[in-house]
Amino acid sequence: MNVSEVLKYFFYFCIFITSLSCTKKPDDTAVEVAITPPVSSPKYLYVASGACYSGGNTTFSTTTASNLIFRINATTGIFDSKIADYNAVPANAGDSPAGLVNNDSSSIHVLVENATAGRRIELVPKAGGNRITLTSNTTILSAALRQIFKTSDGGFLVSKGTIMEKVNSQGVRVGAPFIPTALAANCGAANALMTSMITLNNGNIVFSNAVAANNRLSLISAGGYSTAANCLLTAPLNAPVATAFPTAMAYVAASNQLIVAYAGNATTASLNSIYVYDVNETSGVINNATVIYDSNLYPSTYPYLLYGISAMTFDSATNELYVSTGISTATTVVNYAIEKFTYNSTLKTLARVGSVPFYNYGIDTKCISGMAIAD
Repeated sequence: MNVSEVLKYFFYFCIFITSLSCTKKPDDTAVEVAITPPVSSPKYLYVASGACYSGGNTTFSTTTASNLIFRINATTGIFDSKIADYNAVPANAGDSPAGLVNNDSSSIHVLVENATAGRRIELVPKAGGNRITLTSNTTILSAALRQIFKTSDGGFLVSKGTIMEKVNSQGVRVGAPFIPTALAANCGAANALMTSMITLNNGNIVFSNAVAANNRLSLISAGGYSTAANCLLTAPLNAPVATAFPTAMAYVAASNQLIVAYAGNATTASLNSIYVYDVNETSGVINNATVIYDSNLYPSTYPYLLYGISAMTFDSATNELYVSTGISTATTVVNYAIEKFTYNSTLKTLARVGSVPFYNYGIDTKCISGMAIAD
């Protein structure tokens, strides 16, 4: 091999070595891809603090109540935001929220009591902002407003004084009224104060009447009351004691159980209490009353006080019950707090969540008139 051939091979060898040095080496480090779990939207407890009812106890007036709509985190109990202030513009003087229901992911409906400047139902954005009046009809809203309940057809039941009205999703009256005062005997021949209502899975309506010697529950057809046949109770359903005023209700639809809060101005047995009833939606029988709280056993049995309960709401996804209660046994309620419980429908028991009130009293809890769980 001559010199020129040696140089040629050496040249090729150099090119080969150079190409190897330019080739990217494989990365020995494994690439880790972080997978971010989906973030679920927080759930909130929406609260109306305004014109409320606590049985035989004296509560705040429409001018001394907090008159706010706000929400708190339903898991932590921490205040999240103020949604509407009925003490300031665009509210009218004397406006007081008497209840609320969820509408959709961006809004709620609020029942506003104002005997002077006009009662109404408003659509209120959850983020705050302009409020839209659904109805201010003086025939529909002609007496002191107590509660609002949203029906499965998108309408609303509204309790006012001695009767109950219904409006559809456009604010138009249904019935005249939907449930009047004088009903068949089992449902109350002279209902004087309809305080609370819920609907069953089949649409039938349970409502409470609160008046001395006529404290009772009633069951009415989904289409309202026009004849005695629309009273579906097979027997009168009276309060556990004559002076226990029914103030709030919640329905556990999965187990057909009705939770009812009663209130009065003493701590005697069964007065300030919570009972649960079994509901047979087919036969109309509501029975097996079971006491799950009685202030008469505070603090010996229960380390927490529930007195003058003004509102309740049930979270069916978590089996949790939220209860607004007076903070003492004073018959003129000083303020309200919110307690949270886990409800066991099999054992019919309440277990308090935490060792202190879920949301304690303050300037925003003076007369809690309504609560709702929503996003």
